[in-house]
Amino acid sequence: MVQQTSFSMGGVKSASHFPADFGAFSSMRISSHGRADFIYQLTLYFPEVAARIDESDFGILPLEIGVMTVATKDAIRRFDLYTVSRHFSFIGRLFDCADTELRNGIQIAYLENLLLGETSPAHVAARCLLPKSLKTALKQSESHFEQIISSGQPHALERNRLENHMDQ
Repeated sequence: MVQQTSFSMGGVKSASHFPADFGAFSSMRISSHGRADFIYQLTLYFPEVAARIDESDFGILPLEIGVMTVATKDAIRRFDLYTVSRHFSFIGRLFDCADTELRNGIQIAYLENLLLGETSPAHVAARCLLPKSLKTALKQSESHFEQIISSGQPHALERNRLENHMDQ
């Protein structure tokens, strides 16, 4: 079963088809998602993205999430808001039910690497598509980084990111 979706944003109209089961996934509530769930769901709903994961990167969550980050960056550069919206919906649903490891991975390897400090028109349009939970997480990251920078210790920024990454 195929469902057609169409929307307009910033004067750009997008119409595409996606499997109805993706819509079903988007409305699912599962108690807790972890790394294995991320890979399984990515392979199921975005096989073209999952195929980009290098064999040597399997089992390393930030690298696995990084592949999705690159795919979303590519869609943002092309101003393909439909694909960006699908990626955000997918990541948002996982984030909402994620265990601590996956939640931190999504916040750092996806949100921060994708949108932190980006102000291009395409990135601004993409930000408007973020689900509420991802918007909140991104705002928390931005606030945290602004505090570190305003403290006059920008080197603490990198140290803090490393410490957070090691806590995963």
